[in-house]
Amino acid sequence: MMKHPSRPLKIALCTLVPDDEGADASRLLQGGWLAPEERERAARFVFERDRWSYIAAHSLLRAMLAGFHGLPPLAWRFRANPHGRPEIDPVCVPSMPPRFNISHTHGLALCALTVGDLPEDVDVGVDAECLDRPPEGLELAGRCLSEREWAWLEAEDEARRHTGFLRLWTLKEAVAKALGLGLELDFKTFDCRLEPLGVDFPTAAPAGAPAVWELVHEFVAPRHWISVAVRRPPDVHLELSIQHLRGMPVPTAPPGWKNGRFP
Repeated sequence: MMKHPSRPLKIALCTLVPDDEGADASRLLQGGWLAPEERERAARFVFERDRWSYIAAHSLLRAMLAGFHGLPPLAWRFRANPHGRPEIDPVCVPSMPPRFNISHTHGLALCALTVGDLPEDVDVGVDAECLDRPPEGLELAGRCLSEREWAWLEAEDEARRHTGFLRLWTLKEAVAKALGLGLELDFKTFDCRLEPLGVDFPTAAPAGAPAVWELVHEFVAPRHWISVAVRRPPDVHLELSIQHLRGMPVPTAPPGWKNGRFP
């Protein structure tokens, strides 16, 4: 029997780190990337690093949408799904709006965005964690890790447990965000693995079999781990482009892209 060729799923992934959090936050606001409601929310943050993280993540999203999908940054509108996950309002792109997900932590913003033709049944989630985050202790891990993950973490050398927990946590958060279920998802009911990289669910529904998931897990020097979780049909293969930006969210088209889009 002749096999049908797999379909591509194009995803652009960008990270953004600051030159200086306070100065960069001001420059981003002056650049006009944010909608009025986003600017109002940014102004309510007490700590400068939290303000920068919020502004950077939402500016990065709008910059990528404009660069890879054509509409100006402030033309994009968003709505929440029934579980609270932000999505593109179909009023912007009535036919198959692009999928995206953002994350931010101390010193880094992260955005993943589908580009080009979008196959059905595609979801993407991302998460980032800073190694400067205070150790949570195994008490917290015991409340949110599965039995298999807990056993793996306990077997790790004590000096590596904090990093191990953060790495697992980014994977679990990315998977949860791709599922879009919010707090309805019990984190103890599925297993993420670092070696080999993967995710297992006790039942296929609603998450799907392991074959429909693809995970990406990378270290962004000098102090961040990032994870991407993509759920797609088994006949779809992931083509991922990664860019690491500094200061301002201005992604550029990689070789082979045309007019900011995949060919």
